[in-house]
Amino acid sequence: MKILALETSCEQASCALYIDGTVVEKKSQEDKRRHSSVLMPMVMDLLHENNLTADEIDLFAACSGPGSFTGIRIGMSAAKGMAFAANKPLASARSLDILAAGYNSSAGIVCPVIDARNMQVYTAVYEWKNGEYVPVTGYLGIHIEELAVILKAATEHITLCGDAQETCLGLMKEAGIRDIGIDPANRFPSAAVLAKMAATGSTLIKKGSAADILPFYLRESQAKKLYDKK
Repeated sequence: MKILALETSCEQASCALYIDGTVVEKKSQEDKRRHSSVLMPMVMDLLHENNLTADEIDLFAACSGPGSFTGIRIGMSAAKGMAFAANKPLASARSLDILAAGYNSSAGIVCPVIDARNMQVYTAVYEWKNGEYVPVTGYLGIHIEELAVILKAATEHITLCGDAQETCLGLMKEAGIRDIGIDPANRFPSAAVLAKMAATGSTLIKKGSAADILPFYLRESQAKKLYDKK
């Protein structure tokens, strides 16, 4: 089984190949403004280094969001284009799911937090069930103070991950939440984790044709808001 996964929802873009149980990943510098120029060269280098072409991939995968609107569109468009051209299926998972999937049950409650600006985050709360972390809340775009109210009800240790974890940690402690920590090594969703999720049949993976898989947005883009005002 050969899977090519792309992740472009946050500051760091990545692509990964899953080949019969082995995963190889490439990552960009942390600059989402360059995703459009670095993603496909990384993909082509990764395929070339493993003596593969896009036609030999069995399954393509992409992060569907939430996160950077432009970044999500770049990754989804690239994966859709390759899947359509190769007549192969496409899989997707949400950025928050990918962040949470990097843990085993010892992490307690996992809470990915992706910066949504203005002291807001994209987030969900995850608990370990049936061998994987699954969301026990909806996918949320909320103010950090609202997240603190939700997490106050937690009865286990809380692990924060994602690019807003440091900001959230301080505010959570101010709110009186003490059994909480961060994971600086898990700041951005990883294409390698997405590839493994697709390979192992995670319940959080959605599969279909290139036309079936769509981006997942938790709020309207600024461009859409401005357009609607006209």
